[in-house]
Amino acid sequence: MLLKTIAKAEAFLKGMMFDCHTCGQCVLQKTGLVCPMSCPKGLRNGPCGGTLHGQCEVYPDKQCVHVRIHNRIGRDSFEQPVLLASPDANLFRTSSYVNMVTGADKAGRTPLAYPDLGDNRTEQAVHTKSKLEEMLKTGRFIRSCEIRSPRTGSFDHFRREAEVVKPHFDCINTTAFLNGKPSLPSYLAASELQKLGLEPIAQATCRDHTKTSFVGELITNDMNDVHNVLCITGDAYTGTPKIKQVFDMDSSLMVYEARHLRETGITHFTGEKNKRPPKPFIGVAINPFTTPMNVPIRRLKQKIAAGADFIETQLIFDIQAFRTFMEVYCQENMNKDAFMIAGVPVVISKKAYDMIPHVPGVHLPEDVAARLEAADDLREEGIRFAQELITELKTMPGVCGVHLMLFGSDHSVLPEVISILDD
Repeated sequence: MLLKTIAKAEAFLKGMMFDCHTCGQCVLQKTGLVCPMSCPKGLRNGPCGGTLHGQCEVYPDKQCVHVRIHNRIGRDSFEQPVLLASPDANLFRTSSYVNMVTGADKAGRTPLAYPDLGDNRTEQAVHTKSKLEEMLKTGRFIRSCEIRSPRTGSFDHFRREAEVVKPHFDCINTTAFLNGKPSLPSYLAASELQKLGLEPIAQATCRDHTKTSFVGELITNDMNDVHNVLCITGDAYTGTPKIKQVFDMDSSLMVYEARHLRETGITHFTGEKNKRPPKPFIGVAINPFTTPMNVPIRRLKQKIAAGADFIETQLIFDIQAFRTFMEVYCQENMNKDAFMIAGVPVVISKKAYDMIPHVPGVHLPEDVAARLEAADDLREEGIRFAQELITELKTMPGVCGVHLMLFGSDHSVLPEVISILDD
């Protein structure tokens, strides 16, 4: 009874002062007295890719919690942040003061030690069975696209789309669970691509995974000869259907789990030895248009230090803003430790174009919007715009490839777009 009374009193007082969410393992001293658990996704370490202009993806009228933390402790700094562990759910709604005295919260409060992965990682020998890693380390400019995982039990249409892009692309992402709606899991679609002779990148979202299910999926990927994984936060879907979102980890912690297992053969959160540990080539996403720029730069440094090998960006409509981001990226020598693949929108459908303002984290400048909206033939203008982007990105320092994201349903347009690299 006494412990419950202390916990309730602490929750009341800290709730008024710090918007405390009673995780029971307080890290306020490391986060500028801003509770990271007040993030609607409960992210412990940094903003998601939906953050834009410093505002929250879920509540756009509010400033992003992690931008507030950055402004308290990292303003004007590009310093690499600490990596906080996932909170222990068993301590939720207990007193952090009592837990600190007893030591029960030590694991949740103590920052994780970043792995020692050496310097100039992009120049190191190939460490995995990933063909993507091999191509990047031999200097190939990567051509990537994505195919949506089927929402039925049939791969027929999926296979047809794969055959269309197969001769033209080096690797393909398999997207799944878009907007929280059911589909075949990404790892199954990735396995199907592998059988078709393609190089797949399976996606794993924090929104949908516990640590247990994530490591289980890494093991499944290894069994199916899928050797690339993209670790992303996932959108916080607030519409229909209503779903319980997991967020047992943020994407930095997902990377840490995957890299720890790859390097040591031990599942970090259980301490168990794996006799045949999966060794994935690990990707992350970043939104270069989150402001202030220090925020995505520091977040990306954290992900790279945690073990990320390659990066895919949010959709690029503002090439000048992205160029500025890449200048800082290279100045901070991040290009020496991870490969940057730039996200290129291919807009060929008016219906799909109308969805862009609703995609979290997308920055669509007024001049680009006016250009696309004024086009007599949106398909042709979308192809032209994408090819212009690719031409600029190909010569941009630090960019190692492009990832085409289709706004429309006709995948036959993608080979035409990417053919600009053949000239």
